[in-house]
Amino acid sequence: MTRHAYPAARNVAARATDLLLIAVALWLLIARSGGRLGIALGLAIPLVLAWGVLTLHYPRAVTIDDRGISFEGYGRSHRFEWSDVRAIRVRKFLVGDRVLVRVLPSAPWRGRYWILESLEGYRELLAALQRQAREHEVLPSPRPSPEGRGGRVV
Repeated sequence: MTRHAYPAARNVAARATDLLLIAVALWLLIARSGGRLGIALGLAIPLVLAWGVLTLHYPRAVTIDDRGISFEGYGRSHRFEWSDVRAIRVRKFLVGDRVLVRVLPSAPWRGRYWILESLEGYRELLAALQRQAREHEVLPSPRPSPEGRGGRVV
């Protein structure tokens, strides 16, 4: 079992950002600052934060072992057993500091995770995911040219 996590400073920064966004949303709603845009932002910010907690789309840690993979964050975990996984896609983007990992099949609020280069053991995790992707069914890309949209499927 190998656990890949972000450095502690990044976790502190992520929590501080979440708290700052909540404070801004409360201030916008209470002070009614910014008119309709302020109210819209005051309502949208908590929804976006809640979506992040629900989907774990930016996990704080990834654990991979012989039986499966777990994406962890906010005290929660999305676990996928290899026996249940039909396909894994690791998509690199022109912005070279991240990849999008898709695990299929999955519900709409699971199975899509952004992994940043600052994750400890990032390259080893990508290599392990790409090995697993080769072992599982490779699905054709739904787009004719992923390169034209800023990324490529690997």
